[in-house]
Amino acid sequence: MKKIAVLFTLLVSLFFFAFSFGLTDKVILRVGDSTLTQSQLDEKIAALPQQYQEYYSSIDGKKILIDSIKKEYLVYEMSNKAKYDTNKEVLAQIENIKKQVMVAQYLKDNIESKIKVSAKDAKKYYDENKDMFKKDDQIKARHILVATEKEAKDIIAKLNKGESFQALAREFSMDPGSKVNGGDLGWFAKGQMVKPFETAAFALKKGEYTKQEVQTQYGYHVIFVEDKKDAEQLAYKDVSTEIENYLKQNSQKEALDALLKDAAASVKVEDFSEQLFLKK
Repeated sequence: MKKIAVLFTLLVSLFFFAFSFGLTDKVILRVGDSTLTQSQLDEKIAALPQQYQEYYSSIDGKKILIDSIKKEYLVYEMSNKAKYDTNKEVLAQIENIKKQVMVAQYLKDNIESKIKVSAKDAKKYYDENKDMFKKDDQIKARHILVATEKEAKDIIAKLNKGESFQALAREFSMDPGSKVNGGDLGWFAKGQMVKPFETAAFALKKGEYTKQEVQTQYGYHVIFVEDKKDAEQLAYKDVSTEIENYLKQNSQKEALDALLKDAAASVKVEDFSEQLFLKK
C-alpha cells in the first residue's frame, strides 16, 4: 500500500512538472491534421508589432486571430490534399526561402555572434570623438504664418498692444500643424528650418518676438522665442548604446568583407552580367 502511495505521489509530481514546463500544451484548434496550441497562439501574439499585442491578447482579439488562423489552416489542408507540396512553383519558393534562411543563419553564427563590443571600447571611442556627441544650440519657438505682409504687420501691432501670441496664432495662422497649439513648433536646432526663418529666430532673445515680418516661400511669419538652450556635450551614458551599435555594425561590415573575399577565392564565380549592358 505504501509503495502504491509513493508511486501515485511520483506520478502527480511528474504531471505538475510536465505542466509547468509546457509538456502538456493545450490544443485550442484542430483543422484536419493542423493544430494550434495555447503556446503557439501566445508565440504568434508575441511576434506581432508592439502596438497590436495588447489588443490581440484580449478575448475579442484572440477570437479574431484564431478565426484568421482557422481560415489559413483550412486553405492549407485543401492545398495539401491537392498535392501542392510537390508543386514546382511552391518548391522553387521553398528553395529560395531556404537559401535566405541559410544565409541569415550562417552570418549569425560566423559574424554576428562573434562580434563583441565592450563598454571599454565604446568609452574609448567616445573620448576620442567627443565633438561628434555635442548637441547644438536649440530654441523653442512659436510662429504665426499668414499670406500677406499686411496681415503680418497687423499681428505685430496687436502683439505690441499686449495681445496673446498663442491666441493670435490660433485665430490667424495658416499652419495647420501648429495653429491648434498656439503656433508651437517645439525645440529645433540650426539646419532644421528654412534659412530666413532660422536666421530671424536665432537672433531673438528668450521672450522676444520679431518686430518685422519674416518672409519665406510659405508666406509671412511672426516668430516668438519661448526658450533657448546652449550647445552642450552629451554625456557618455546618453550615447553609449548608440556607440556600441555603431562599432558593432562597423566590425560586422569588416568581417563580412573579409568573409566575402575568402569566399570569392575558394568558390568559382562566373559573372556574365556585363552582357546585359552591352549596346545592341
